[in-house]
Amino acid sequence: MKKLLASLLAFCLLCSCAACSQEDPKPYASVEEFVASDIVQQQLSDASAQYQDEGLTITASADGDKLVFTYAVSTQIDAASTIPALEMELDAKASSFTGVVEKMKEQIATENPSIVLRYVNADGSEILSREFTGSPESES
Repeated sequence: MKKLLASLLAFCLLCSCAACSQEDPKPYASVEEFVASDIVQQQLSDASAQYQDEGLTITASADGDKLVFTYAVSTQIDAASTIPALEMELDAKASSFTGVVEKMKEQIATENPSIVLRYVNADGSEILSREFTGSPESES
């Protein structure tokens, strides 16, 4: 699961940094437009291909002002034993994710963007979900 978190962080940062290379101060009107951009779609495709052999599917979608990354495992895992490790890693990386949200604010013409990380088991049940905003004290 640590590889999963590391890959997600790297993907988020790549999306953010790639978006920063745009000349327009806020080149995307919405999170949906950002997710649909060629840059994000290419990075998502590359990340998905990289982890496909490990039984991991990565998708990105927009839900209003939320950029939702869904990581689905192809083999059922014991969610109860996985959640504490995931929570610990997410807590450790929280400042990185809030930093990415701050970068999103520079790229997307929306007031309060956030990143949602969803981990989904093979049967479709959610293992864990966490939302990151630009303010660390408001993480849920």
